[in-house]
Amino acid sequence: MTEPFEYSEKVKDHFRNPRNVGTIKDADGVGRVGNPVCGDMMEIQLKVEDDIIKDIKFKTFGCASAIATSSMVTEMAKGKTLEEALEITRGNVADELEGLPPIKMHCSNLAADALHAAIKDYLDKKKTGEAKPSENEYEVAVIGSGAAGLSAATISSYLGLKTVIFEIGEWGGILNKFCSSRLIENYPGLTGKMSPEDLIRSMLEDAEEQQVERKEEMVNNIELRTDFKILTTDKGKYTAKAVIIATGSVPVKSGILGESKFATDDGGVYYLTADPSRFENKRVLVYGNGYNAVSAAECLEGIAQSATLVTLEDSFDVPERMMKRAKGIEMLKILTSTSLLEIQGAERVEKAVLHNTAEDEKLEMYVDAVVLAGELKPDLKVVDKLGIEIMESGFVRTDKKQRTNIDGIYAVGNVATEIDLLIVAMAQGAIAAHDIYDLRKESRR
Repeated sequence: MTEPFEYSEKVKDHFRNPRNVGTIKDADGVGRVGNPVCGDMMEIQLKVEDDIIKDIKFKTFGCASAIATSSMVTEMAKGKTLEEALEITRGNVADELEGLPPIKMHCSNLAADALHAAIKDYLDKKKTGEAKPSENEYEVAVIGSGAAGLSAATISSYLGLKTVIFEIGEWGGILNKFCSSRLIENYPGLTGKMSPEDLIRSMLEDAEEQQVERKEEMVNNIELRTDFKILTTDKGKYTAKAVIIATGSVPVKSGILGESKFATDDGGVYYLTADPSRFENKRVLVYGNGYNAVSAAECLEGIAQSATLVTLEDSFDVPERMMKRAKGIEMLKILTSTSLLEIQGAERVEKAVLHNTAEDEKLEMYVDAVVLAGELKPDLKVVDKLGIEIMESGFVRTDKKQRTNIDGIYAVGNVATEIDLLIVAMAQGAIAAHDIYDLRKESRR
């Protein structure tokens, strides 16, 4: 006759009131074990952050001892590091339960084995790149939210890569800084049908639908590690396996007398027409050449009291149809072969001093604001100390997949090319995202 056995009060408690029963959505590690003799089966699921077991759940099919040991092992492992949890043995579990009947020690006390299997599953996934990153850990980090950055982030997330995008300024980058309400002119399929403002709104909606995490934080530093990068912002630290630099471009200071004095505190000198309403009923001088200058002047139609478009060159380097349109704006005066010598005023801009080189004539013009729509240069502040190779032109050198000379760092858009076309920027973002995805697939083979 088989001798009766008695469960401890702790075993009875964990059997009647089991802790941590259930499942974890998107578990980082899963361990399943069973005993063919008694038929007991156990499954343990883990959520891991920074190598610490932040959450743990179990499902068990078996006797009272099987349920109690599963409950107890989850209590013992929760909050421990993976290394500490791996040291938990069957004997430790039995001791915590104040003993198990001898017949149940090997048949039902599989809980530690299930825990170890779950940890091994997580570590194997991490090694092959399948492990899901924890909070503040990402597979892709994008710096900059212009067309290139949003394209890269959305495609990365669409491909299943956990992605974060950082932006300290206005979402949409330079697209929202040059007359964002005017219709797009150089994007096949969208030309004349959508404004940059509408496009950015649509791209942000796509990014949200693909669950891209958006952070309004400035990335101040990037530290390189063998398998990942550490990004430090003004609010914390993040890690990413790949970083896409999409910081766009910034205006080059002209050095014109008076520029520095009035370029701060809304003194009347601006570089972009991001907010045309600030020029309402004002006399505005736009100085520069090319698309940026002519576009900035066009933005002022119906807003400014008057506008004067000035260039040192003998003509504006833009398509004829664009120049024809500008010449048709009644309130816009156009001056070529004219340099801006000085910007004058007391607290704010009051006067512009010009020199017509063709006539060798000095001109003075009363104005309320000056827009310096001149040269733009790649914004490379965040990568200055990384050793990224920069071409003589000032752009980041990349290969055809947008890779830089540093493994895991990509560059897209206006930091990587002088081709200032929306379609090119978005294509480069998508190319970089696909390359990161392809490399992850290769590492898992």
